[in-house]
Amino acid sequence: MPKALPLTVAGLIGCAVTTGMGSVLNTARVDPGSTVAVWGAGGVGLSTVIGAQLAGASRIIAVDRVKEKEAIARSMGATDVLMSGDETIEQVQSLTEGRGADYVFETTGLPEVQELCLHAARPGGTVVLAGLAPMGSTTELPGSLITRQEKTVMGTYYGTASTARDFPLYAELHLRKRIDLERLVSRTYKLEEINEAFEDMLSGRQARGVIVF
Repeated sequence: MPKALPLTVAGLIGCAVTTGMGSVLNTARVDPGSTVAVWGAGGVGLSTVIGAQLAGASRIIAVDRVKEKEAIARSMGATDVLMSGDETIEQVQSLTEGRGADYVFETTGLPEVQELCLHAARPGGTVVLAGLAPMGSTTELPGSLITRQEKTVMGTYYGTASTARDFPLYAELHLRKRIDLERLVSRTYKLEEINEAFEDMLSGRQARGVIVF
């Protein structure tokens, strides 16, 4: 990694950034001009937004349950931010000419959210599951809908990364100011504050916390 890269940013590249950006650039290979919806605006979801902007998506819709995430999502490139609720699918369709998004990324790992994402994709669209669902859980995706509407469901693990290629790439993009990964760091913690950091992570109010030794 470049010596000029801050260690806090290097830590983010080591997980959230590579998963989110890689899901866009490596797994789905989002086409320029596409519409993208991202469920979850944590570290992985926001990195997905960054990747979608870098790929040239024309509309990037971020969806989260925490209102405080709106500002950070927009600063990362989201053109629209929606609060998760009963009308979210209809709102996504309204923002995409009534069709649904070309690509829908799920970053929460919640089966019920994964199921919602299928309905947010347009006919012929692609759903990418980046969140890790709990072991033993079941996600129910209607086969008849997938078949009739020709939707594609993809899994992505660690952003389909080649780390020797992708880590330095993301680092250089940051150093050249093509992307701003430092904005992902909501707060740094000392090691003795690790329990507080964990509680803040579970609350979902921040993008990413980083423990600094």
